[in-house]
Amino acid sequence: MKLVDKFTLCFLLIFFIVTPISIYSTHYSIKQRIDNVEIERLSAVNNEVALQLKSGISPDKYSQGRPISISTFAGNLPNEKILTEKQNYDQGECRITVSSFYNIKGLNYKVSSYNYVTQSGQILRGMLPVALVKSLLMIVAVLIAARMLSRNILSPFNQSLAQMQKFNLRKKKPLVLAESNTKEFKELNLLLKKMTDMAITEYGLVKEFSENASHELQTPLSVLRSKLELLADTNIQGDQAILIGEMQHAIEKMARINYSLLLLTKLENQEYEATENISFAGHIKSILGFYEDRIQMKALTLTTHIGDDISLKIHPALADLLFDNLLGNAIRHNVKNGIINIKANHEAFVIENTGAAPVIPTEELFERFKKSDQCGESIGLGLAIVKQICELNKFNVRYTYRDGIHSLRIDFNGMAVADSAALVAQA
Repeated sequence: MKLVDKFTLCFLLIFFIVTPISIYSTHYSIKQRIDNVEIERLSAVNNEVALQLKSGISPDKYSQGRPISISTFAGNLPNEKILTEKQNYDQGECRITVSSFYNIKGLNYKVSSYNYVTQSGQILRGMLPVALVKSLLMIVAVLIAARMLSRNILSPFNQSLAQMQKFNLRKKKPLVLAESNTKEFKELNLLLKKMTDMAITEYGLVKEFSENASHELQTPLSVLRSKLELLADTNIQGDQAILIGEMQHAIEKMARINYSLLLLTKLENQEYEATENISFAGHIKSILGFYEDRIQMKALTLTTHIGDDISLKIHPALADLLFDNLLGNAIRHNVKNGIINIKANHEAFVIENTGAAPVIPTEELFERFKKSDQCGESIGLGLAIVKQICELNKFNVRYTYRDGIHSLRIDFNGMAVADSAALVAQA
């Protein structure tokens, strides 16, 4: 929900809470005012009649248009010199009777007058249409005003948000934000500028360090390789040959780790940007051709169900790297005379292979340097690279093991296919 919509809802909520209270208070105030004014008028009528009695003038049955009644009574005057009585009628009127008490020439008089005013219900019914029209006008005004004001007041914020969405760390261009005279937006822009400038600086340092470290490691690794090759060509004993072989194996493993860590750094820095769709099926079939010899050497049975129209927006190098890691793992961690099943369509990719059960939970195998003990040659970075590629391209990846079968599924659209049979049927 947009910020302007939230503000609008808050204003409307306040309006719907305040409006009934305002209507009730207004109605009560109007009714009280009408009653009080009429009571004051009737009291004035009674006082005028009392003055006529004091002057010896016989009052009429009406005074100032109000019917009056005069009566005498014995005893003392009541403590309250004015009594008010209200009585509602079905015609929507309320009769107000005011009685005043006087002692004139030794006699006690009760002078009463009355008049009809509108009942409170009639007043409320008269107010409701006006209140309804006013409420509708206020709602429309709030909706229009909120959007008009948001275009002006929130314009710097929206511009800053648009610039942040376009910001690319790899281009190392400083963030340029629109000027604003709003204090909060000024502070936000300063913070964003400071954070992006720091990110650009740190990104450059990390990138430079990783590239330099990788380059500097390659030189001593190459020297070690060449020296060991020269040493292997000399007259050596059996035990020495074993040691040299182990050293060569360790050097090759170190080179793979160096390459994989550098690759992970580049993936985290999003240096592989997808610009157009590629034929993923073509990349799968191309990689399969490179692994035919290894599959035959291990006597593995390969079955494929690959659709011809699998189009994905992914960098070509990452597509090759993704499938190369998955197929390499499926071969490396397989058993003699095992099986490999590959299924792919425009929604998902699944690769299954036989193999020993993993000794750690499968979800932990996506972490760096986490590996099962199936193969000592593994460096524990293959699935971490697969995970990073999937996250970069917003794919979902899941690894399961059941009944001796390792299954790794990648959902291209972020939604899992119901089962393997459905995947095969759609391919």
